[in-house]
Amino acid sequence: METRKIIIVGAMLVMGGGVFYAMQNLGAAPATAPVQVAAPEIQIQEVEYVPVLAIDADVSVGRRITEDMLTSIKWPAEALTANLINLDDQPDAKAQFVNALARQPMTQGETLTQSKVIFAGDSGVMAALLKPGMRAVTTRISVDTAAGGFIQPGDRVDVIIRENFPIRRDNTNGQNRSTAERSSLFVAQTLFENVKVLAIDQTFTTSPESGAAIPGSTATFELSQSDAELLQEAEGYGDLYLTLRGVNGSGYKARSAAVIGRDEAEPAPSTLTIYRNGEATPVALQQRN
Repeated sequence: METRKIIIVGAMLVMGGGVFYAMQNLGAAPATAPVQVAAPEIQIQEVEYVPVLAIDADVSVGRRITEDMLTSIKWPAEALTANLINLDDQPDAKAQFVNALARQPMTQGETLTQSKVIFAGDSGVMAALLKPGMRAVTTRISVDTAAGGFIQPGDRVDVIIRENFPIRRDNTNGQNRSTAERSSLFVAQTLFENVKVLAIDQTFTTSPESGAAIPGSTATFELSQSDAELLQEAEGYGDLYLTLRGVNGSGYKARSAAVIGRDEAEPAPSTLTIYRNGEATPVALQQRN
């Protein structure tokens, strides 16, 4: 009898352990197999290049392009635009650009397009070099009035006008003066600042062969229409002088326009005679705003 009880109790313990184990595994997630990640496939695609026309030297504005300045560079075919010169399609393009004039500065290795040059038969060179809205106006100069001839195309200058005003004398007292007296009064003032010089005579560009000085009889400036009128007007008032500005500026920011407006121009100075110890000394009187 006791043996039978022991067998029943053992069977119940075995069954309880099985139920407990089953309950533990019932809420557990089933084990998953590791995912195998495929290695990325590397695709190599060859890029097609085409030869395009380029410049093989640094070129300044107005410089003539020679055959040795032209070259070709490789350009991706998919990035080719209509303005680039494809030498495969236009094998004679180099000959078309020989003796053309540079419309803008270009650096070595830069692509060459028709919009960057001036061909023979196009608009005048000077007209093509002018900025929109600006005018080219010419005035007389000399070595004495143009910084000794050291002003070259592309430089910037200040324009000074020097006027001569006669001094009227009062000789009603009938006394003869033994001292020297001035008969004229010279007044100089800056008319324009920071004006670009386009050309000296008919030289509108500098080259490595040109010297440091270009003596000339005329200078062509880039001015607005109203400033061009003022310059022509000022030529009748007195002598014009040019002062050369430094490449790095003159130490302050100046405007490229008339310093004195046409409607705001100051009148000619009047004179006042001051007597000191019996000697007359003329003094100019000029109103300042």
